[in-house]
Amino acid sequence: MLKIALIGFLSGIVGTFLGGVISIIFRNKVDKYLFFFMGIAGGIMLSVVTFDLLFEAMDEIGVGLTVIFTFLGVLFSMMIKSFIRFDGMLKTGYLIFLGILFHNFPEGLAIGSSFLLKESLGFTLAIVIGIHNIPEGIAMALSLIKGKMNILNVMLLTVFAGIPMGIGSCIGAYFAESFKCVVGVFLAMAAGTMLYITLEEIFPNSKTIYSIIGFLLGIVIVKVF
Repeated sequence: MLKIALIGFLSGIVGTFLGGVISIIFRNKVDKYLFFFMGIAGGIMLSVVTFDLLFEAMDEIGVGLTVIFTFLGVLFSMMIKSFIRFDGMLKTGYLIFLGILFHNFPEGLAIGSSFLLKESLGFTLAIVIGIHNIPEGIAMALSLIKGKMNILNVMLLTVFAGIPMGIGSCIGAYFAESFKCVVGVFLAMAAGTMLYITLEEIFPNSKTIYSIIGFLLGIVIVKVF
């Protein structure tokens, strides 16, 4: 169990933290690289929602409940956005952080339960999710940096965003069978959250050729891994 928990925390934290480190390296060229990485994050999020989260949720809780909880995920994101008292890229950064935070928990559940089925499957899933989190972490961190957030606080948020995955992996390993319904609910709500963030925040702020290239690359990353 300790090994599964450690792998879950590492998968969640290392990807977004590495994205934050890369963002610091390129922070003086934030305007040049921000839209490219936001495009990648948007492509990844939309692809994960379309090809993975919704189908997995429907398998667990059915089409009707998936639609309901996806809609609730959208409403939840809208509510959170209304409480964020920041403008511009700082608000976008916080919302991307919310999306990562929220979808990392069901992904952690998936990692934990996968280890019970087959250890190699759990390792593979942890690596894939960690890779997916890198460009999402970059997009989040660059947005926060452009919004004038302190570098230390940015890095702390990249670490904090990954913690739910470790918690989810522990719960998934212990209660894989009992929590199937809960996993489906979280997957559907995560899909709604990510869909809202992608369409409402990332796409409107990404109108350059670099963001389009990044978006297509994000789709490729999901399909390859």
